[in-house]
Amino acid sequence: MKNFFFILVMVIMVGAVNAVQPARKPFIKMKIDGVLLKTGDILTVTRGQKLKLEVEMEGGRRDFCKFPDAYADIAGTAQILSRGDNGLTYQLDGKKAEWKLISENVQFNTDDFIKVVTSGNQHAAELVVSNEKFSQSFIKINIKATWQFSENDTTSQEENVAETSVFFKVAGASDIWFLSQNIKASGIKNDLIQEKLIVVQSACDSIEKNLNQLKFSAVQQAIRNLQSAASDLKSTIDQIKSGNPSYQIKVTFTGLPSDHPYDDISLLSSIKTSWSTLEPFLTQLQQELVKLPEQPTDESKNELIKLIQSYTEWQSKLPEKTFEHLTQFITNINVDSIKSPEKLELIAKDKAVNDYAQTLNDFKSFIDQRIRKVSDETQGINSASTRIQAVRLFDGMLRSYFASIEWAEWISSRE
Repeated sequence: MKNFFFILVMVIMVGAVNAVQPARKPFIKMKIDGVLLKTGDILTVTRGQKLKLEVEMEGGRRDFCKFPDAYADIAGTAQILSRGDNGLTYQLDGKKAEWKLISENVQFNTDDFIKVVTSGNQHAAELVVSNEKFSQSFIKINIKATWQFSENDTTSQEENVAETSVFFKVAGASDIWFLSQNIKASGIKNDLIQEKLIVVQSACDSIEKNLNQLKFSAVQQAIRNLQSAASDLKSTIDQIKSGNPSYQIKVTFTGLPSDHPYDDISLLSSIKTSWSTLEPFLTQLQQELVKLPEQPTDESKNELIKLIQSYTEWQSKLPEKTFEHLTQFITNINVDSIKSPEKLELIAKDKAVNDYAQTLNDFKSFIDQRIRKVSDETQGINSASTRIQAVRLFDGMLRSYFASIEWAEWISSRE
């Protein structure tokens, strides 16, 4: 009984060994300078270097023709008349049948940094690396083989298609290929991933824009868009890596979309401080101007110049880009009415008054209109300074989100 089971197991094992295998999916065997490479491999090169490329399609119908014992269900029942890389001829049940390669087209695709020099043998080429300044390049090879089957008076055709690629990295060169305000990507460039990176940066830009305009409901939606775009980016990277395990990429997020708006919190606070004493200062100027005589004297000229200088000094001590930020946060403010007129600026600079009466009248008019508007300006600045505090909340949300990302690096731009 034991012998029976032993014999049965051996029969099953032999049958399994001799079973017909499915032909392998068509693929390209690629060599560069005699070294066998896999799809997605990265080859370090130098500018001006020359390389010898050799490619050959394997698998598919070629497996059937080269190894009919392993890949053809005719093995053992048909008489194999000929076999090889380019065809198979056999006779089965008195009928002759043939598979033969009709054509095999090889295409090389690359960018401007790799020159492909081909000769009569389309399965081989010389690659010339450019002397131009660049960090990485690639070559993609496509092969399409057309096979024909003939039996008696009938014929049919099938196509086998395969693709492979290899990347080139210039020795010593930076491999950063995507750089924006908040994102940096290094490794091997991929057009699909680049599209996703652009979408992520666009979401960051939208967050910053809406924070600058204090449109907080729009900020919430923009943050959701950012999270969705970043998730899509990760999925795309994972998908590409699953198809090409040797693919390499490093994504680095830099700073936060809220960095500049966050800095504006302290800026608005400083502007608020500058405006807190502006109204009594203007009132004091107005009172001093009233005391000046209509007719000039040396003393009155000097006093007028000092009063003009006191306003231009107040203006010069404002935080940097005050007027740009006032326009940004307070839509109904007129910054031109705040700035000292150019002719008054020149008088303060030159410390000289040519037309005393006109200058006195002009400065009085300027200070009067400033007093009329300063209350509304102060109210708008205080309101903006209060509302912008909400930026802290969104900044904290963004900081927590980027700090939680494990598939990419995040570098804070603030201490």
